[in-house]
Amino acid sequence: MHRRHFLRTGAAALWALHATGLPARSTVAEVTPENPLQLSSRFRRLQAPETGRRVLQLTWGDAECYPLYYYVPTMTADGRYLVYHRAAEGHLQLYRLDLQTAESTQLTRASAEDTQWRPWCIDSGTGVLDHRSALNVPRNQVVYFDGNQVRAVHVQTLEDEALFEIPADRDPYGRACCTPDGRWLVYIHVPQGSIWGEPCEGAAIAAYNFDTRQQQTLSHIDAAVFHVAPYDNSHIVVTHPAEGPGMLLTDFTRNRCDPIRHGVVHCPVTERGIAYEVPEERRLGLRDPLQPSWFEFRMPDFFAYLHTGRDPAGRLFFYENSTDWDKFDVHDMYALLELDRQHGRHQWLRLMGNWPTYLGGQKAHFHPQLTLDRRWILFHGGDPASETCHLFLLDVSDLGDSQGIGPELLSPTGEHDIV
Repeated sequence: MHRRHFLRTGAAALWALHATGLPARSTVAEVTPENPLQLSSRFRRLQAPETGRRVLQLTWGDAECYPLYYYVPTMTADGRYLVYHRAAEGHLQLYRLDLQTAESTQLTRASAEDTQWRPWCIDSGTGVLDHRSALNVPRNQVVYFDGNQVRAVHVQTLEDEALFEIPADRDPYGRACCTPDGRWLVYIHVPQGSIWGEPCEGAAIAAYNFDTRQQQTLSHIDAAVFHVAPYDNSHIVVTHPAEGPGMLLTDFTRNRCDPIRHGVVHCPVTERGIAYEVPEERRLGLRDPLQPSWFEFRMPDFFAYLHTGRDPAGRLFFYENSTDWDKFDVHDMYALLELDRQHGRHQWLRLMGNWPTYLGGQKAHFHPQLTLDRRWILFHGGDPASETCHLFLLDVSDLGDSQGIGPELLSPTGEHDIV
């Protein structure tokens, strides 16, 4: 089966759930453009600054609420539940938000003392390790790290189980992921005390098989890499190498990480390839690392520090734009409507004006991602009433696919690039 079908469906059709021991999934149909999210009327109705677009506020109150890191799914396949972090009063746990009723339920009761994701985020207190959890969509389970104990909780039944424990002289460091078929958890562990940007020898990208409960090391690397994302069921995108920003690729057979593209900062995986930005060269791009082939185009002058948004289908290209990674004099969002190859009159649409965020680190970023019904962008933004950040949906139901960019332009030489 083609990787695009895996990424779109989570390989549900390949699994006889009860026969293989997978936890039962919801019987509700999966979210698609034809079967959109069913959203509670209790969510607050707002308007985006400067553009007036409709916004729904999903969480509020004296807490910091933010989804799983935006490279990985944060909603169940049926669109009923959204899994998110909630940091309040010195404690950090995972919750599920019922999008049909607006009710939240605590999923985890972790007690790790040191949860901070260094150097990328601020401390949120005791509980789950920050930004390292992953949703296994076919199994409807969230994998989380309670210190070195790795556990999984079922989103619907709340059944919690221990998976394995990482040795005491190692730290679970980077953000984890699950393969689209639900078979593997891929995670990063490093020598205790390692941090990106400092010398690190003996970091490892490892995989845990949910069926056999066996482990496999995919690659050793002398860098505290901190992101893994599945390109398909066999290949894993890794960032960043010790020498600076960049994408790497590993798999279940090569036992190494091979470079894909240097200079890349953010790189969400889509059905059509990896979407990314290269700030130092002021380029945006789409890339297939297996061919390999790519298409890159010039970043507009009004962009500063970017997060490339995640559209799982790879059809709408949109970007979070801020003054810098930790400075937000400007903090807005744009969508690419069309690349004009003939005249260079590319069309961009400002989706919302400056939206405030609070605190710092990853908790001050939008981390925008398109929902599977293609009607909303989920983002993490500030609520002036509490001066904390919460979950919001931005209405983009009027937008179609970005024009002038697609897999037909990918080339092993970059001959179609607009730079």
